[in-house]
Amino acid sequence: MNRLRKKSLHGGMLITLAYMVLATSAMGMIFLAPIIAYKQLKNKGYEATAQMSATAEKVYSAVVSSAEEKAPKIKIVKKEDENMFLEVTDGVQTASVKVKKVNDEEKSEITVTASVPKEEGQEKEARTEKEKELALRIVELLCAKLDVECTVNKE
Repeated sequence: MNRLRKKSLHGGMLITLAYMVLATSAMGMIFLAPIIAYKQLKNKGYEATAQMSATAEKVYSAVVSSAEEKAPKIKIVKKEDENMFLEVTDGVQTASVKVKKVNDEEKSEITVTASVPKEEGQEKEARTEKEKELALRIVELLCAKLDVECTVNKE
């Protein structure tokens, strides 16, 4: 009978220890979350916004078909049809496109975010210039594909 109590006592201590480890890990994650979020926002990349004289649905459809046409060179990382959001990569560079409706039903706004990895010895301005060039190239590609007029609001 005495052995059962010892085993029961050790089992209870192990469970308590396991709870303590899990609680400590959870608290650590809570404290790390703002740091991780800051790093993600900091490395967001270059953002260009443009207005197009086409419906948001038509623009998003062109975005998706352009990405699919370039497969397997371009891989779709994230696709949210309900939010009209698409993120793609070529294994090195990453770009995302978000399409929104504008008040006028025949116009839409696209936001292209381009991210290029940092190269050793590369100045921040050179990296930003590469990201800008990529974002504007995507806007230009979509305007040409849809054969519509585009106005870049933010470069």
